[in-house]
Amino acid sequence: MLYSPHVLLAEDEDLVAMVVSEVLESEGFRVTTTHNGLQAVEADAADPADLLLTDMRMPVMNGEALIRILRQRRPELPIVVTTGFSEHIPDEEPGRLVVLRKPYSLSALVPVITALLSDRRGLAS
Repeated sequence: MLYSPHVLLAEDEDLVAMVVSEVLESEGFRVTTTHNGLQAVEADAADPADLLLTDMRMPVMNGEALIRILRQRRPELPIVVTTGFSEHIPDEEPGRLVVLRKPYSLSALVPVITALLSDRRGLAS
């Protein structure tokens, strides 16, 4: 059986979450969709993701708090941040964190995720 990288998607807009999930699944990723940071923390504890794809503005727990909690548990976790806003955006970290400004092209998303996962595998070997 082929390995499918696991992407944890934290996105509060239902339509965006559905479209992004469908695109990623069509590219062979396994996707767990959550609608706020707290759900994402719980989902990652139950089934650790290979990569976090998160919005910054969400109810219950925002992306900034989500990133902080997951990075405490797993500092090496690759993260893609999507946002249409500029406040409280984390600095990009080569090989670990990429920021995509909304609206972003879905065609750009898969190469970004693939590159982050490749960098992570390269570090692990």
